[in-house]
Amino acid sequence: MRSPHLLNLGNPRKVKEHLSGILDSASLELIEADIVANTVALLSLAKNHYSFAIHLSRSNWRQRVSRLYYSAYNASRAVRLFVSGDYSADVKDHQRFYNLPDDFPSRSEYVNKLQVLREDRNTCDYDHLSSDKDLVLGSRDSTKLVGEFLKDVFIYLKGKGIKL
Repeated sequence: MRSPHLLNLGNPRKVKEHLSGILDSASLELIEADIVANTVALLSLAKNHYSFAIHLSRSNWRQRVSRLYYSAYNASRAVRLFVSGDYSADVKDHQRFYNLPDDFPSRSEYVNKLQVLREDRNTCDYDHLSSDKDLVLGSRDSTKLVGEFLKDVFIYLKGKGIKL
């Protein structure tokens, strides 16, 4: 990400909060607009990964599951950015993939299934001896899971006021 950029300052929600006594309301609205714009951009990336994945043939199971994971991962990033300002481009952010807000629909179910999806993605990307039979969810169930997760992410963020 090129500098200067709001996300390079750390948590934009905290930045906005700390500047609220200094900046006028129009400036604070610009910060909020940037948070929303970045949330929407992450959702667009999630949709692109999903669209790419579902058009792959079943023989490309490794790439399909990997792209499905990145679809869900970026949708999770969008939710976390918008709700709490949590944003990172660091590889360690993948460990926070399932840190969904407490009010997210079917949160505990998604947390469990997204952890399995991450394990399947790791198998696809790093285990050269694996086959599609080694996956816990597999390509078909991963596709269904991520499709439902994206739908719930969009509904959730619309409910938070984002126009999508």
